[in-house]
Amino acid sequence: RLSSCLERKRWHDRELTILDELEKRNRFIRRTFGRYLSDEIVNTLLEHPDGLDLGGGYRTVTILMTDIRNFTDMCERLDPERVVKLLNNYLSVMTRVIMAYGGTVDEFIGDAVLALFGAPMQRPDDVDRAIACALSMQLAIEEVNALNKADGLPEICMGIGINTGEVIAGNIGSDKRLKYAVVGRHVNLTARVEALTEGGQVLASDYTVHAASAPLIITSSGSVQMKGIREEILIHDIRGIAGEYNVFLKPAGSNG
Repeated sequence: RLSSCLERKRWHDRELTILDELEKRNRFIRRTFGRYLSDEIVNTLLEHPDGLDLGGGYRTVTILMTDIRNFTDMCERLDPERVVKLLNNYLSVMTRVIMAYGGTVDEFIGDAVLALFGAPMQRPDDVDRAIACALSMQLAIEEVNALNKADGLPEICMGIGINTGEVIAGNIGSDKRLKYAVVGRHVNLTARVEALTEGGQVLASDYTVHAASAPLIITSSGSVQMKGIREEILIHDIRGIAGEYNVFLKPAGSNG
């Protein structure tokens, strides 16, 4: 009996050690990925660690891309430290909004943000959440500019482009460095849509508008021939989304 009790004690201690190591690993993953992904996505990765393996597949996603207007001119006028502070004010607020809507911050490209809805996790309302997120990001520019004003920095405005389509999504890289990314025609198309925006605008492709389930407020639409895209693309200027998310922009020109 004594031998049996000692053996059970050894197994119990070993189990506690394994659980402690697992908790340490989970805390590390939360710290690492928690800055880029929502808590829900991080929890899914923890529950399904095979999702971190190399590989990829086709999936339909809604891609959101932002860009600060006249940012190059600001870089020429401001000291490097002030440029970094301005970017940090902007990116911290925008990242918080994206994560609040369950989006994935896929990449920061200078002053641009690339966010995904539908990868690595898919939900039925990915398109609606992406549109509501974009509108909320435009509203959140007021918060960014309040931070900039307090820091003696110039106000900014941004344009947002949204597009929906099939991409290849997966972990790209090597065993030393991985990056979750999406590639394909629709990523490029999103960048083209964003390039058409003015400050304060949310422009969406017809693919996104048709895929949305919530009622949208659209002020104008028009077909555009884009570089590298064979067919003309119908683009819509979105000013609001009704239903569950209920987000509306101020009248055009009133938010900078």
